[in-house]
Amino acid sequence: MNFKSYLTSEYPSRAIIALHGWTGDINSMEPFTKVLKLKDTKWIVPEAPYLATGNGFSWFEGNDSIGWKYDESFRILTTIINNLKDDGFNKNNIFIIGFSQGACLSMEYLIRQKFSLGGIIPIAGFIKYKKRVKAESTQSSKKTPILLLHGKSDKIVDPKESNQSYKILKELGYVPKLELFAGGHKIPIQAQAIIQDFIY
Repeated sequence: MNFKSYLTSEYPSRAIIALHGWTGDINSMEPFTKVLKLKDTKWIVPEAPYLATGNGFSWFEGNDSIGWKYDESFRILTTIINNLKDDGFNKNNIFIIGFSQGACLSMEYLIRQKFSLGGIIPIAGFIKYKKRVKAESTQSSKKTPILLLHGKSDKIVDPKESNQSYKILKELGYVPKLELFAGGHKIPIQAQAIIQDFIY
């Protein structure tokens, strides 16, 4: 497992796992961890385990014909969360922020767990297998707050995907919030205050 960690104080009170997008790597989310300026935070930035086509890394491997693998990605998240618990972090103070494909992973992972977290923030993501998510979500995960963020001009992942994710999650009994921002397929800088409020 390849990851970096950053501390914004000597004794952080919360931990945030930051998941990069498709073709990203261990360095992709580092600028975001600095721009967000969260106090008392431990950041964990893992690298996806599968090679992406051409360059970089992916949280999923396969295709629609043969199916998609993500077991190793789930294992990475579970290992990080268990390590954070061993370090004294309560699950209520553990968050996942994912961008694009990392946003997909954050939702796919969370809904299948036998526990809730402090929150997840999927940015510019989507739920690929919507029927499967509806069938496999657990009651134990539904106390996790969810903040969906998306750029209105996103040409790579249509913002309607976050609208659909919002509807699915709400139907399943989660309490999602959706915010759309001006801009394309990127982490919206103008969402900084909303992310801070959500985490604090």
